[in-house]
Amino acid sequence: MRSRVRLLTLATTAVATGLLLTGCSSTPAEELEDWWSSGGEGRIKALSDTSGRVNEVSMRPMDIWDTACQELLAEVAKAKKSDTLPSENARGFWTEALTAFEHGGNECVAGAGKKDEAQASAGIREVQKGISRLAAAVSVIKSDLEAK
Repeated sequence: MRSRVRLLTLATTAVATGLLLTGCSSTPAEELEDWWSSGGEGRIKALSDTSGRVNEVSMRPMDIWDTACQELLAEVAKAKKSDTLPSENARGFWTEALTAFEHGGNECVAGAGKKDEAQASAGIREVQKGISRLAAAVSVIKSDLEAK
């Protein structure tokens, strides 16, 4: 009887240890929901707002383009430091958006700094491509969240 109790105790301890080591697993939908509610939605809104501002100021004098583009670059840096987007379906669009925002923002800042309207405008066009990629990422994320 003692050996059965001892074996049961050892088995229970092994299972409990295994659970502690592996942790609780969550589904991709749960991971996405956690990402969304723990800052993902805010990061997307900030990128949307600042990229929209870059698009908006492109219709104004070039001397204000630099500031808007620098604000976008700051948001891109924050987004890159955040957790990886857990939606495999949306990750490509997200990465393309961040790349376009970063490249376009840098071109915009460099062009505006040199008073080179062609370079700054090319940067803004790249940011506009990023806006469409961000919209695609959001669409896929929302679809993934609704499928849960």
